[in-house]
Amino acid sequence: MSEDGVLIIDKPPDLTSHDAVMKVKKTLSAKKVGHTGTLDPFATGVLVMGINQGTKLIPYLDKTDKAYRGVVFLGTTTDTCDLTGEVVERCDESNIDKISKEDILRVIEDFTGTIKQRPPMYSAIKVDGVRLYKLARSGIKVDVQEREVNIISLELVDYTQPRITLDITCSPGTYIRSLAVDIGKALGFPAHLETLNRTRCGNFSIEDATQLSEFAALGDKKGNDNGNRKGGASWEKVIALREAVDDMMEVSINQEEANCVMNGAPLMVDKAHINSNSEDIDVANDADEIVKLVYNDKLLALARVVNKKETRIVAREETNNMMKLNLKPFKVFH
Repeated sequence: MSEDGVLIIDKPPDLTSHDAVMKVKKTLSAKKVGHTGTLDPFATGVLVMGINQGTKLIPYLDKTDKAYRGVVFLGTTTDTCDLTGEVVERCDESNIDKISKEDILRVIEDFTGTIKQRPPMYSAIKVDGVRLYKLARSGIKVDVQEREVNIISLELVDYTQPRITLDITCSPGTYIRSLAVDIGKALGFPAHLETLNRTRCGNFSIEDATQLSEFAALGDKKGNDNGNRKGGASWEKVIALREAVDDMMEVSINQEEANCVMNGAPLMVDKAHINSNSEDIDVANDADEIVKLVYNDKLLALARVVNKKETRIVAREETNNMMKLNLKPFKVFH
């Protein structure tokens, strides 16, 4: 069993993403552990971690859309835009009686699609090399620029005054705290995000995740290797590198090609070597498309398609064209 891969943890509340990483690292006795998009301490749910060489995959796992269930609390706004902050604005709760389910449905429709939002002051975004939350804690206010994010879907799950429960699917970089405050403003009331649960990150859902406490307990049990490795049965939860990027186009290579990859040489491969569930393989028309190179059933490297136009070779007595792809490996897994 490999000691490199990806782990899906269900992060508990009141724990930073960094602390969750440290607990996993200790349980596995791993050399390297990193994570994709940060979850705030109060938030729960899917936290994708790279283990050892799996950390090399983090940039490619973090570019996918994410899904959340959040509860917006109407009536108060906090300086952090969530339940952990100090209240900075409050309204008469009796006024919230005027808000109907129809009002909420009408408002959230305006927040679907590409929108602009201003990240909270208490966030990890850097301004002049300093993270915003550090400036906020020092009492320094800066003008945070709005940025575009994509709200793929926004569904009303429940409205029990003064709480609005929403299911959100969005692009990376979206701040659900800001979304909660903005929805409140659109309804005419101060608001903040009371709870947040990440239910999916790319292809990894909450059903794939392991509770952090359960994972730590597995570390004390013997795994399939009869207890010969530190971390015990917890390693059985680690997804192999190849499976972790299952949605990536896959190219099977032979030993000679693998040697070229290890030496940093480019490859020219046939369409027949591409493993895909799709019958319409159009990789060559996408500049900088990333594919995975597999040798001996294991992920050997990631490669970039460097030719924008496909090169076709017609073999004698064959009616089908064979597509050649020019690939440049750029990340090798030793």
